[in-house]
Amino acid sequence: MKVRVARALIASAAVSTLFVTTVFVTPVFAEPENQVETLENQKSEVEAQADSINSQLVSLLVSYKALQQDIENQQVRIGEVGQDLAVAQENEQKQYEDMKLRIKYMYENGDASFAEAILTATSYSDLVNKSEYVEKVHGYDRNKLMEYVQTKEEVANLKTELEGEQADMEVMAQEMSSQQANLESTLTQMRAQIADFDSQLASAQAEADAKVARMQEEQQIAQSKSENQTGNVSSANQVGSAANTGTTKPTGGNATPSTGNTTTPSTGNVSTTTPSTGNTGTATPTTGNTGTTTKPSTGSSSNTSKPGNASAGQKIANKGCEYIGNPYVYGGNSLTNGIDCSGFVQQIHAKFGISTPRNSTSLRYGGKAVAVSDMMPGDVVCYEGHVAIYIGGGQIVHASNSKPYPAGGIKTSNAYYRTIVAVRRYW
Repeated sequence: MKVRVARALIASAAVSTLFVTTVFVTPVFAEPENQVETLENQKSEVEAQADSINSQLVSLLVSYKALQQDIENQQVRIGEVGQDLAVAQENEQKQYEDMKLRIKYMYENGDASFAEAILTATSYSDLVNKSEYVEKVHGYDRNKLMEYVQTKEEVANLKTELEGEQADMEVMAQEMSSQQANLESTLTQMRAQIADFDSQLASAQAEADAKVARMQEEQQIAQSKSENQTGNVSSANQVGSAANTGTTKPTGGNATPSTGNTTTPSTGNVSTTTPSTGNTGTATPTTGNTGTTTKPSTGSSSNTSKPGNASAGQKIANKGCEYIGNPYVYGGNSLTNGIDCSGFVQQIHAKFGISTPRNSTSLRYGGKAVAVSDMMPGDVVCYEGHVAIYIGGGQIVHASNSKPYPAGGIKTSNAYYRTIVAVRRYW
């Protein structure tokens, strides 16, 4: 494609040169060396312009196609969560009706099972057997009650997850509308300026498709790697717990990303962190002590940054987690009263004296490029029209959308819930 654009622009430049030399004839002739140098310069300028046009077009198409794929995936997730919610609600209703029947039966017949067991026992062993039976019956009731409680919690969690998925879908749809208008405007301008543009557009589309496919393949590999690391740490922790004779309770401090990949990436993007002002052992929007995290992976750039001071990135990740639960406000600049995604990233970095751009597009091209396999806590994860801070374990912390927490606001999410178009490191 770049060759065709260059040829068209070179031809145009040659015609312009011919026209000028034909109209303005003078008895002074340029030196052959100067003419060659002029043509070479013109050729270089035209080729650079062709490269720029091709790069701009491919970049626009990659952004559009990545967002289009994200929306399709989001629609699938919303459908799946909706189905899970319907099943859970059906189970909840059935369990509720069963509990009502059981309570009605016990009320109508009296709960004299234990007394009857004592009075009708023919021997000590018979008494023991009947007592055990009564205990099992009561245990059955308790288990059924616990099942019902768990089902109700599942329904509540699924409702929150569905709200979060739908809110993210709204954000993506708004971004898609903007992207589509931008793309159509650019294509119209290029079509008017470049001959044979439609065939060149087809070539750029193929290049963009291949690039998006590579990005998604790298992301899948990184996600699998992160999940495997998380699983290995979880298994090791279970073995360690089994080896101990006692159980150690959290001793306080607002826990944030841990030194192992102990956070399990969720299938959706709903935070499992509850905002709190106490030492609950979860990430909270407070300013308490924080922990450390590890290094899973993601990114889309082949130009990698070597790890710098990892503790600096860890501090950025931890600091971001201190504001979980606070609201999202488009264009906002307050970490406590409301902020948007790029403002969140900028202000968290600013707390460590690090300057970053204020909008998501500029954040995508600043700092140092990080490859998919080298993403570390504190890195900026860039999606189309959105940015977040990686905290390790396949998770991000970000100002997500305008829904109240935990469906929206500042929360943690699966880092792979959308196509990652770039990872940048500012620390």
